[in-house]
Amino acid sequence: MNRRAFLSSSLLATLGAASGLRVAPALAQSGTPGLAVAQSFPVGAATVTAFSDGFLPITADALAGITPEDFKALLQAAYIDGASNPTGVNAYMIELGDQRVMIDTGTGSLMGPGLGQLGANMAAFGVDPASITRVIATHLHPDHIGGVLMPDGNPFAQAGLVVSQPEIDFWQSDDMMNGAPEQFRPFFQQARDAVTAFGERVEVVAEGADLGQGLSLVPLPGHTMGHSGVRLESEGQSLLIWGDIVHVAPVQFARPDVTIMFDAVPEMAAESRARIMAEVAEDRTMVAGMHLSFPGYGHVEAATEGYRFVPAAYPYG
Repeated sequence: MNRRAFLSSSLLATLGAASGLRVAPALAQSGTPGLAVAQSFPVGAATVTAFSDGFLPITADALAGITPEDFKALLQAAYIDGASNPTGVNAYMIELGDQRVMIDTGTGSLMGPGLGQLGANMAAFGVDPASITRVIATHLHPDHIGGVLMPDGNPFAQAGLVVSQPEIDFWQSDDMMNGAPEQFRPFFQQARDAVTAFGERVEVVAEGADLGQGLSLVPLPGHTMGHSGVRLESEGQSLLIWGDIVHVAPVQFARPDVTIMFDAVPEMAAESRARIMAEVAEDRTMVAGMHLSFPGYGHVEAATEGYRFVPAAYPYG
């Protein structure tokens, strides 16, 4: 990875079983008052719960391959006024029998106001992080592993951590860290600290690994070298939690070629996005995304220009 690609991928850190929607007032971990939100939905015999960690605004200058005018036009077409897209930050819990699996852990206290709400949301709905049996990291950016690095210690300390081999190889590389600009070296330490917080309960797996209980990794490289989705299959139903395939939904569904400055290898990220969008549109697979508007799950379908996202119907039953 060249220096420019590394710088681009690192900027992320600087941005400061019943179905239903449950809402309650809460206080974000950052101290910012927020609205605690969770929504559960079934996937076969499993129950998946989406938790909001908050949101961050993303502007046109964070993207490559699109003009500010086209960016604004696509936002307006999605009825979003202003110069930025309010990008959600989500995490997902999968309940499989007596197992509770967490896909990513939000930002914790690593990023700015409007974020860090995962812990408050889980507490508001009676979900103790200590009850999580396994954490699967789609990748080791701070908005995905920050919830591990809390001032009082890792709240998921009873869980094991699953991370792909290519992902851990990059962040554990002294050569990569020492070759990075000094201001970006702390991000390597954050990733390492997050892994260390699980002690001996770290499971480093190959790309596309079968994780048991209908769970498997789906390699989606480019955003980071080991960026992976998590596929859940149960009783003939399927869900792909695709991590950071999309950051700005009004733009990147219509224009999958548009990349974001956080991508380690932009061309590879665009290729992964185009490939997986074509696949899930063809197969009608439900997807969930960490940066789709909460609760962030639904379907992808082909459109006149690129694709469009169809949020799932509310699960009344």
